[in-house]
Amino acid sequence: MERLKVQLLQDPTIDAMSNYMTRLARRQQVVASNIANVDTPGYKTKEISFHATMEELLPGSPGMRATRPEHLGEWSFAPAEPVVYEVPDLPSRPDRNNVDIDSELLKLGETSFGYNMMTQLLRSKLRTISSSINEGRVG
Repeated sequence: MERLKVQLLQDPTIDAMSNYMTRLARRQQVVASNIANVDTPGYKTKEISFHATMEELLPGSPGMRATRPEHLGEWSFAPAEPVVYEVPDLPSRPDRNNVDIDSELLKLGETSFGYNMMTQLLRSKLRTISSSINEGRVG
């Protein structure tokens, strides 16, 4: 029974959702920093390598690795930390700041939507696991 408990919580789908939510949270931090510095002279817009790193979260992608050599067929997610970089070639204002508030607010909305969607999917996944456990009870 103890082994079953551990296996239910070590679901690759839950791991992928968790990693995705972590990346969304990091993206929200970067976007919030851009918005906070909209009037800072010389500030350059930053972004994270969000879409490139999402490929690492998909099954069978190069971001997956064996946890130990003896784990033939057992895989774990090992996504790289998203890279924060300055966005090149954006038009700058005379104070050399290139933050576009409209673009940043759009990114903030997209990120919030993605986070809420993942929260709902994770809640549904956990509800399914809970239902499976409760249906298996005798008496």
